[in-house]
Amino acid sequence: MFGISRHAAHGIFAVGLTGLITLTTAPAFASTAPAGHAATHSASRPAGQSKDPTARYHSWRRAQRAAGFRLKVPARTYGLTRKNAILVGPCDAAGQRRKRDVYAEWGAGQAFLAVDQNNSGGACSNFGAARFLGRFRVQGHRARMYGFCGSHGLPSCRSKAAVLVLTWRAGKRFYVVYSSHQWRATLLGFARHLRFL
Repeated sequence: MFGISRHAAHGIFAVGLTGLITLTTAPAFASTAPAGHAATHSASRPAGQSKDPTARYHSWRRAQRAAGFRLKVPARTYGLTRKNAILVGPCDAAGQRRKRDVYAEWGAGQAFLAVDQNNSGGACSNFGAARFLGRFRVQGHRARMYGFCGSHGLPSCRSKAAVLVLTWRAGKRFYVVYSSHQWRATLLGFARHLRFL
């Protein structure tokens, strides 16, 4: 996952998460940062010409070629549109820098959905201190949902405003989907409608 340990906090963490200093992974930096958050990253040059090896793609097929593994794309985005590039970069987990991490996001206003997928077989970094909300099935795999909610300064875990994270492993691939200003059922539907290119 593209961590905020190296990059600007982004997207769904823009609202209500100011005090979460233990958070080490958020959705990736993007070509345009949300209002009030300046991007600290520029990847307009090809990966080989930049100190940061992350590259941006506007085509899923090009992103898949760069990643070197089959990507999943959402069949449903619940009225949200992808406004930023698809990001492909190295996995930040120890010993996994040769593996690739791919991130894309969809949004409108405060509503936000994102998918982060990698081929390391595990998480590329730790997304931080979140509350465990339950176990679910996603395309035949066991998934775990977490929320940044239910503590001082954060929305209720039953609130639509809560930032949610759903993670699962499928063989050598690891998936993380995020949401903000979406119900749990929407995040689950988004995850369950991911399809291979």
